[in-house]
Amino acid sequence: MTKYKIGKLGSSILFGNICIPKSEGNRYYQQFIQDVAEQGYDVVEGPNVVQPSYAELRAPEYPPIADQLDKIYHSGVAAWKAEIKEIKDKYPKAITGRTDIAPLPEWLYAAVDNYRFNQQLRAYVVASERLAQHQLSTTQERIVEEFTINGVIETVETQSFIQGLPSDDPRVIEDDAERAAAQTVVDNTPQNVKDSINN
Repeated sequence: MTKYKIGKLGSSILFGNICIPKSEGNRYYQQFIQDVAEQGYDVVEGPNVVQPSYAELRAPEYPPIADQLDKIYHSGVAAWKAEIKEIKDKYPKAITGRTDIAPLPEWLYAAVDNYRFNQQLRAYVVASERLAQHQLSTTQERIVEEFTINGVIETVETQSFIQGLPSDDPRVIEDDAERAAAQTVVDNTPQNVKDSINN
Protein backbone atom coordinates (compact mmCIF):
# COMPACT_ATOMS: atom_id res chain seq x y z
CA MET A 1 0.00 0.00 0.00
CA THR A 2 1.48 3.30 -1.11
CA LYS A 3 1.74 5.92 1.60
CA TYR A 4 4.23 8.32 0.06
CA LYS A 5 4.70 9.96 -3.34
CA ILE A 6 7.89 11.55 -4.63
CA GLY A 7 7.21 15.12 -5.79
CA LYS A 8 7.67 16.25 -9.41
CA LEU A 9 11.21 17.52 -9.05
CA GLY A 10 12.25 14.73 -6.69
CA SER A 11 13.14 17.20 -3.95
CA SER A 12 10.07 16.62 -1.79
CA ILE A 13 7.87 13.79 -0.60
CA LEU A 14 4.10 13.94 -0.53
CA PHE A 15 2.26 12.30 2.36
CA GLY A 16 -1.45 12.95 1.99
CA ASN A 17 -1.76 16.73 2.06
CA ILE A 18 1.67 17.17 3.64
CA CYS A 19 4.74 18.08 1.60
CA ILE A 20 7.91 16.82 3.29
CA PRO A 21 11.16 18.50 2.18
CA LYS A 22 14.07 16.21 1.37
CA SER A 23 16.18 17.36 4.29
CA GLU A 24 18.24 15.23 6.69
CA GLY A 25 17.28 17.50 9.59
CA ASN A 26 13.54 17.10 9.04
CA ARG A 27 11.97 14.51 11.37
CA TYR A 28 9.22 13.70 8.85
CA TYR A 29 11.85 12.99 6.22
CA GLN A 30 13.65 10.72 8.70
CA GLN A 31 10.34 8.93 9.39
CA PHE A 32 9.81 8.53 5.63
CA ILE A 33 13.24 6.90 5.20
CA GLN A 34 12.60 4.65 8.21
CA ASP A 35 9.20 3.58 6.83
CA VAL A 36 10.69 2.72 3.44
CA ALA A 37 13.59 0.84 5.06
CA GLU A 38 11.34 -1.17 7.36
CA GLN A 39 8.23 -1.64 5.17
CA GLY A 40 9.82 -1.83 1.72
CA TYR A 41 9.78 0.27 -1.43
CA ASP A 42 6.09 -0.50 -2.04
CA VAL A 43 5.15 2.28 0.40
CA VAL A 44 6.48 4.95 -1.96
CA GLU A 45 5.64 5.83 -5.54
CA GLY A 46 7.89 7.63 -8.01
CA PRO A 47 7.13 11.12 -9.31
CA ASN A 48 4.51 11.77 -11.96
CA VAL A 49 5.83 12.32 -15.47
CA VAL A 50 3.32 14.06 -17.71
CA GLN A 51 3.70 12.92 -21.31
CA PRO A 52 2.75 15.61 -23.84
CA SER A 53 -0.16 15.18 -26.25
CA TYR A 54 0.18 15.20 -30.04
CA ALA A 55 -0.90 18.85 -30.15
CA GLU A 56 1.79 19.87 -27.64
CA LEU A 57 4.42 17.93 -29.61
CA ARG A 58 3.37 19.34 -32.99
CA ALA A 59 3.09 22.99 -31.97
CA PRO A 60 6.82 23.82 -31.67
CA GLU A 61 7.59 22.09 -34.99
CA TYR A 62 5.04 23.96 -37.07
CA PRO A 63 6.62 26.87 -38.90
CA PRO A 64 5.35 30.34 -37.96
CA ILE A 65 2.10 31.34 -39.71
CA ALA A 66 3.94 33.93 -41.84
CA ASP A 67 6.32 31.22 -43.12
CA GLN A 68 3.41 28.87 -43.83
CA LEU A 69 1.59 31.56 -45.85
CA ASP A 70 4.81 32.32 -47.70
CA LYS A 71 5.19 28.60 -48.52
CA ILE A 72 1.63 28.48 -49.89
CA TYR A 73 2.21 31.62 -51.97
CA HIS A 74 5.53 30.48 -53.47
CA SER A 75 5.16 26.67 -53.65
CA GLY A 76 1.41 26.09 -53.55
CA VAL A 77 -0.97 24.43 -51.13
CA ALA A 78 0.21 20.90 -52.03
CA ALA A 79 3.81 21.69 -50.96
CA TRP A 80 2.58 23.31 -47.75
CA LYS A 81 0.34 20.28 -47.01
CA ALA A 82 3.28 17.91 -47.57
CA GLU A 83 5.44 19.82 -45.08
CA ILE A 84 2.66 19.91 -42.47
CA LYS A 85 1.80 16.22 -43.08
CA GLU A 86 5.37 15.21 -42.13
CA ILE A 87 4.86 16.82 -38.71
CA LYS A 88 1.39 15.29 -38.32
CA ASP A 89 2.69 11.83 -39.27
CA LYS A 90 5.56 12.22 -36.80
CA TYR A 91 3.09 12.94 -33.97
CA PRO A 92 -0.20 11.11 -34.73
CA LYS A 93 -3.43 11.85 -32.87
CA ALA A 94 -3.01 8.54 -31.04
CA ILE A 95 -0.54 10.35 -28.77
CA THR A 96 -3.13 11.61 -26.31
CA GLY A 97 -0.85 12.62 -23.50
CA ARG A 98 -0.86 10.78 -20.21
CA THR A 99 0.72 10.70 -16.79
CA ASP A 100 3.29 7.99 -16.11
CA ILE A 101 5.02 7.08 -12.87
CA ALA A 102 8.79 7.52 -13.00
CA PRO A 103 11.15 5.10 -11.26
CA LEU A 104 12.18 5.87 -7.70
CA PRO A 105 15.16 8.25 -7.58
CA GLU A 106 18.65 6.96 -6.77
CA TRP A 107 18.93 9.24 -3.71
CA LEU A 108 16.12 7.23 -2.07
CA TYR A 109 17.97 3.93 -2.46
CA ALA A 110 21.14 5.53 -1.08
CA ALA A 111 19.27 7.01 1.92
CA VAL A 112 17.57 3.70 2.73
CA ASP A 113 20.86 1.79 2.42
CA ASN A 114 22.49 4.32 4.75
CA TYR A 115 19.65 3.99 7.27
CA ARG A 116 19.86 0.18 7.24
CA PHE A 117 23.64 0.31 7.59
CA ASN A 118 23.38 2.60 10.63
CA GLN A 119 20.69 0.41 12.22
CA GLN A 120 22.85 -2.69 11.74
CA LEU A 121 25.86 -0.84 13.12
CA ARG A 122 23.98 0.22 16.27
CA ALA A 123 22.59 -3.30 16.79
CA TYR A 124 26.08 -4.79 16.31
CA VAL A 125 27.65 -2.41 18.84
CA VAL A 126 24.93 -3.10 21.44
CA ALA A 127 25.18 -6.88 20.88
CA SER A 128 28.98 -6.82 21.09
CA GLU A 129 28.85 -4.85 24.34
CA ARG A 130 26.33 -7.32 25.74
CA LEU A 131 28.57 -10.28 24.86
CA ALA A 132 31.54 -8.55 26.50
CA GLN A 133 29.72 -8.48 29.85
CA HIS A 134 30.48 -11.12 32.46
CA GLN A 135 28.56 -14.36 31.99
CA LEU A 136 26.63 -14.98 35.22
CA SER A 137 27.12 -18.76 35.19
CA THR A 138 30.92 -18.39 35.04
CA THR A 139 33.11 -17.59 38.00
CA GLN A 140 35.19 -14.49 37.40
CA GLU A 141 38.61 -14.66 38.98
CA ARG A 142 40.03 -11.74 40.91
CA ILE A 143 42.87 -9.96 39.14
CA VAL A 144 45.32 -7.77 41.01
CA GLU A 145 48.05 -5.73 39.38
CA GLU A 146 50.91 -3.78 40.85
CA PHE A 147 51.71 -0.25 39.73
CA THR A 148 54.58 1.99 40.73
CA ILE A 149 53.34 5.47 41.48
CA ASN A 150 55.93 8.05 42.63
CA GLY A 151 58.32 5.26 43.63
CA VAL A 152 55.66 3.51 45.71
CA ILE A 153 54.34 0.10 44.66
CA GLU A 154 50.58 -0.02 44.86
CA THR A 155 48.38 -3.06 44.43
CA VAL A 156 45.19 -2.41 42.51
CA GLU A 157 42.33 -4.82 41.93
CA THR A 158 41.49 -4.57 38.21
CA GLN A 159 38.86 -7.31 38.22
CA SER A 160 36.70 -8.38 41.13
CA PHE A 161 35.97 -11.96 42.08
CA ILE A 162 32.42 -12.96 41.13
CA GLN A 163 31.08 -16.37 42.03
CA GLY A 164 29.26 -18.07 39.15
CA LEU A 165 25.55 -18.72 39.66
CA PRO A 166 23.91 -22.14 39.21
CA SER A 167 22.55 -22.86 35.72
CA ASP A 168 18.94 -23.09 36.94
CA ASP A 169 19.01 -19.60 38.49
CA PRO A 170 16.47 -17.36 36.66
CA ARG A 171 19.14 -14.66 36.26
CA VAL A 172 21.41 -17.14 34.47
CA ILE A 173 18.56 -18.29 32.22
CA GLU A 174 17.79 -14.67 31.30
CA ASP A 175 21.50 -13.90 30.84
CA ASP A 176 21.93 -16.90 28.53
CA ALA A 177 18.89 -15.89 26.46
CA GLU A 178 20.15 -12.31 26.09
CA ARG A 179 23.60 -13.57 25.13
CA ALA A 180 22.14 -15.95 22.53
CA ALA A 181 20.08 -13.10 21.03
CA ALA A 182 23.16 -10.85 20.99
CA GLN A 183 25.24 -13.60 19.34
CA THR A 184 22.56 -13.99 16.63
CA VAL A 185 22.76 -10.24 15.90
CA VAL A 186 26.56 -10.43 15.67
CA ASP A 187 26.43 -13.51 13.42
CA ASN A 188 23.86 -11.91 11.08
CA THR A 189 25.62 -8.56 10.80
CA PRO A 190 27.04 -8.04 7.29
CA GLN A 191 30.81 -8.05 7.05
CA ASN A 192 30.99 -4.47 5.72
CA VAL A 193 29.27 -3.25 8.91
CA LYS A 194 31.73 -5.14 11.12
CA ASP A 195 34.64 -3.85 9.04
CA SER A 196 33.50 -0.24 9.52
CA ILE A 197 34.15 -0.62 13.25
CA ASN A 198 37.16 -2.89 13.18
CA ASN A 199 39.08 -0.86 10.58
